[in-house]
Amino acid sequence: MINPFAKFSPRTIRIIYAFWTLTVLCICLINFWVQMVNRVVGNDQCRWIEKGESRLLITEIVSGGVAEQAGIKDGDYLVKINGEFFKRAIDAQAIINKFSGAYVTYTIERGSYSFDTKILILRSINLAFLSQSLFGLGFLVVGFVVVMAKPIGKIQRMFANFSILSMLFFGLTSLNLNPATEPMWRISLLGLGFIIASIFAPISFVRFFMFFPVKRKAHDKLWLNGLLFGLSSLLTIAILYFSRFQEYMFFTALFYFSRYGFLFAGFAIFTESYFKYAPKERLPQLKPVLIAVCIGIILFGYGLAVQTINPFAAFLNPIILLPITLLFLVPMFFGYAIFRYRLMDIDIVIRRSLIYGTVTASLAAIYLVSVYGIGSLLNYFFGTQDNELLVVLSLIAIAFIFDPIKQRMQVGVDKLFFHERYDYQKALLDFTQELPRLMELEQIVNSIINRISTTMHIEKINIFICKGSEECKSVTKNIDEEYFQFSDGEYSLIALLKSVRRPVDLHLLSDEFDTLNIKDEEKRQLIHAGIKLSVPMFLKDRLIGIINVGQKKSGKIFSQEDINLLATVAGQAAIAIENARLHKYEIERQRVKEELELAKKIQQGLFPKSNPQLPGLEISGISIPASSVGGDYYDFIKLSDQKILVVVADVAGKGMSAALYMSKIQGMVHLAAHMYNTPKDMLININKRIFEGLDRKSFITMIIALFDLKKKVVRICRAGHNRALICINKKVKAIKGGGIGLGLERGELFEDAIEEIKIPIKLNALYLFYTDGITEAMNENNDQLGEQTIVNILKSKFNFTAQRIQKEILNSVEKFRGSAEQHDDITMIVVKSISTKSVK
Repeated sequence: MINPFAKFSPRTIRIIYAFWTLTVLCICLINFWVQMVNRVVGNDQCRWIEKGESRLLITEIVSGGVAEQAGIKDGDYLVKINGEFFKRAIDAQAIINKFSGAYVTYTIERGSYSFDTKILILRSINLAFLSQSLFGLGFLVVGFVVVMAKPIGKIQRMFANFSILSMLFFGLTSLNLNPATEPMWRISLLGLGFIIASIFAPISFVRFFMFFPVKRKAHDKLWLNGLLFGLSSLLTIAILYFSRFQEYMFFTALFYFSRYGFLFAGFAIFTESYFKYAPKERLPQLKPVLIAVCIGIILFGYGLAVQTINPFAAFLNPIILLPITLLFLVPMFFGYAIFRYRLMDIDIVIRRSLIYGTVTASLAAIYLVSVYGIGSLLNYFFGTQDNELLVVLSLIAIAFIFDPIKQRMQVGVDKLFFHERYDYQKALLDFTQELPRLMELEQIVNSIINRISTTMHIEKINIFICKGSEECKSVTKNIDEEYFQFSDGEYSLIALLKSVRRPVDLHLLSDEFDTLNIKDEEKRQLIHAGIKLSVPMFLKDRLIGIINVGQKKSGKIFSQEDINLLATVAGQAAIAIENARLHKYEIERQRVKEELELAKKIQQGLFPKSNPQLPGLEISGISIPASSVGGDYYDFIKLSDQKILVVVADVAGKGMSAALYMSKIQGMVHLAAHMYNTPKDMLININKRIFEGLDRKSFITMIIALFDLKKKVVRICRAGHNRALICINKKVKAIKGGGIGLGLERGELFEDAIEEIKIPIKLNALYLFYTDGITEAMNENNDQLGEQTIVNILKSKFNFTAQRIQKEILNSVEKFRGSAEQHDDITMIVVKSISTKSVK
């Protein structure tokens, strides 16, 4: 068969394929933008069936979907959308496509009546088109790299053709152009691309696999190529003609066969070639391609089955097609096999190394020939052929003269090809890409050792990690760890590295000319370990660790290139190690935070779930901790329909310890409330119980008020707590009953100091019980809110409800505090006596 590229140079071929690759990519990106962004299909999560003109039967409503939420049921008829009539389902679909992501009005007929309902039109996700576009894009990238690497190869160009047509074929799979809404240039461009792809892509699918991995006899037969071209052309014409009948099963079957039949045929040909014709030694290399083919067959088959059995199910519930998003794995496996096993003779790195070696060898040959030739000419002209000693001396002299020239030329070649630097740069790139994924110190250290060992061919390596005040960590390869017991004292290796802040050459460590200020003990350790170079890992001014390396396998001393590589690795490693430490710290911090959140939830669960409801009283309570958990406590204990106990307490301090004491005190309060009749007796009993179990540095203040609605009195008793405020007829007074904090004294002194006050309950009287987090709230200038502000609120908001007064107090505290942090827990209970007639 005639090769149309035979007369073109590699550069011209590269330009041609680059042009077509870019053109196809642009065409497919235009269609991708149209299908996935510009003209997204609307989805109302139900199926329409045409029942005459301007009438759609609604069925298969998705459970919990937008149609069901709009009150639409199976068997309803859709007759208008936003008051607009339509003739067919395709017209109705075109209407809702305009409103993707917005609400429209459906006019629904149900039986003998009709109604309007608002329904949200969802943006449909075309997973099939997205997955196939990625499938084509993957092949486009791999094919482009292959043909750019070796443009004159037939198999490389065939694969590039296969890849370009795959992108065009699958990138235009979903193509629904409407002349009424699309510009003519876009219709012409995408339509032409669709026709070209439909005719030539199927041929490419079959012909490529007829040639790869084994050339089949029928590959170059004219009858086969003619048959493929004729069949694909007829199918394309048939699809274009029958596209007006998309609702018929015949069109669906025809479309799917033309789309995927040839691809499945190509996959089948490859599978047969793999098991029947491919040489056994090539089977491991071809295995990734076989895996890719199997994945492609399974996923395409699955997608076809889903869309054939019930295409509406895939439309209404796109998640069914989620598995086919794995189609991108197919070109990835192809690319892996091609570049890993050189299936198409592609190996850029090896070819670069061969060129470098060839040029270097040629330079050496030219040098030797020049020296020998010039020496021979001198001997010839000066008649010294028979004097062997003079010949040897002249050759040596010429060699010395030309050696600088040779050295400069060698350096120039090295700079041109960057042989060692290329390998080092690649290793560094891989290392820097790998490090961010490693969050464990052990993983980072092992990665450093492996990279240095494989890149620089060093057997003995030690990574010494300094952990500040903690014990240092040492990881070695082919060296005993006992040699790396470094201290941070005077004349140590660590002290030397901290002072010089650069790699230290240790080749002369055992030599009499050694001038390194390292103490003898550490010198002996380094000599026995065979360490030749120490590279510090600095993070700003802090030494994170040391990379110690032994002799290179080649026996050469470390070049500046080697030292630069190790210094760069050390810098990257220092950041990674510090990140690992921070990550560990963050995990620990997150664990503590989660535990605090759990403690907060538990503590909030100890507070009353809601305010109590009693005829004649309005009660509202709240507690806001300064941190996640707090030491304030409030409670309502209903003793009967006519009695309720109100409790507010404050544990000295805040945080977890205060919260634990708070939870302990709650149980004691509930027990005492049902054992004793007065607040005083309750507090005496609680003090006795808590004294033994409370830390001597801690104490608890508490105030208890027993409201007796039958006797219309309230008994108030406080143990060192803030005075309760009572507001009657806009006059506020503080209840000063004596008492000391719980847990400060065992018994007698507490009992003598505590005092219970009995006050009659009057209509519209306000009672405020609070902790010092309110009155001692501080602003940016460390000024305290004070009690007078609260008194003014009680006077001015006298007629408000208990809950509204509570809110006013909180707002006042927030406004006063401004940007200052809350330094103490805030807790209060507001009680207001009201007429029983108003509680119904």
